[in-house]
Amino acid sequence: MYKNISFSLILFLLIGCAVPTSSINSELTPKNEYLFYINEEINLHASELLQTIQLPSKDYPVPEHLNLLPNALREYRSGSHHGIDFAIPLNGPIMAVSGGIIVRSNPTHSDVDIDTYNAFLETTQELSKTPEDIYHYILLGKSIVIDHGYSIAPNFRTISVYAHLSSIAEGILPGAKVEKGQLVGFSGNTGTSSGALRNDKGAHLHWELYFEDASGKYFLGQNIPPELLKENIDLLFE
Repeated sequence: MYKNISFSLILFLLIGCAVPTSSINSELTPKNEYLFYINEEINLHASELLQTIQLPSKDYPVPEHLNLLPNALREYRSGSHHGIDFAIPLNGPIMAVSGGIIVRSNPTHSDVDIDTYNAFLETTQELSKTPEDIYHYILLGKSIVIDHGYSIAPNFRTISVYAHLSSIAEGILPGAKVEKGQLVGFSGNTGTSSGALRNDKGAHLHWELYFEDASGKYFLGQNIPPELLKENIDLLFE
């Protein structure tokens, strides 16, 4: 009887030890050349792209600094970064990275004053997250959203976002069609604390790219290790 108990106990321990090993192995799936990786079923590898896209400003490559790339913490608003911050100076021309249809454009956006801006940031701290309304209607400033449809990745609708603009180009309104490389706006600092202070500091382009399917919406670089992040993102551009 004791032999049977001992054998069962050993077998149980062996099986128990095998489970974490399997789980750990799944976590170590290589993520080289992935544009985002959620799990084995939901991901996008660079080899699946139908086309590469151009930079929003050809003179400014993807930055090296991790704080300017996706996944970086944004503690001041209790959130994380879903985009790329290109160090484009004030009023630098911004181009559509690929052809598509304008979904959102707010050329008449006006920044709130700094006290109201800080009050919104206090709300993010109280909620321990960045509410979507504060993010889209306050923190992005003058911004554009372009729907690229399924022209970039066949299994995902692709959407690009251009934020903190100083101004939006004429004719860039919801429903308008744009071509790859077409001027859509100019870099600025709207939606930032400098914008709320009405000064010219901190101008840059905050740019996001999302991939959407029936299961959800995922951002470029999501769940990609920092040591691979820039290298993987660079594969998206010409």
